[in-house]
Amino acid sequence: MLDGQVLKGRWWVGVAAGVAIGLGAVIAVEGATSEASAARPVAVTAQQLKINQKISQAAVKRSNEANTRLDTIAPQIPLFAVSNGAVGSNLVRGRGAISAQRIDDGNYRVKFDRNISQCSWTGTASSDVPPVVDVVTLRIALDTTDAARTQIVVRTANAAGTPVNSPYQVQVIC
Repeated sequence: MLDGQVLKGRWWVGVAAGVAIGLGAVIAVEGATSEASAARPVAVTAQQLKINQKISQAAVKRSNEANTRLDTIAPQIPLFAVSNGAVGSNLVRGRGAISAQRIDDGNYRVKFDRNISQCSWTGTASSDVPPVVDVVTLRIALDTTDAARTQIVVRTANAAGTPVNSPYQVQVIC
């Protein structure tokens, strides 16, 4: 209303335009969100199939090449063993470690899944749970009684040099 008068004229044109825009928006949204129909025929040419085959073959080739490169890197990943030092088999966890076994007081044998004769070894007395391990020395050597050279011998002793049972961790770096 303008100064108390009702606007006269072509108001219906605005209403019609609004309805048309609204219907157009509904149709557009419906078309964009409708499910794909399986009834529609799909035509694939022989050329498209050959292109897809070449893409697939190239992907397999790249995958095989990557696996080959990983195979050369895998021996370089450090191996490790964590032992709780208990009687008998005592491997808690590890990478490449097959077993850890106490032979007698302070004397352990750790077996790995490959020849480690050309590797270096390091270790420390440690524990996953309290109490913290008292001062313990750790000596590591290649087990020469093992013809496959897959084992190390770990010896733990107290500060006086007396063999003591102790949890430990060893790392093998090749």
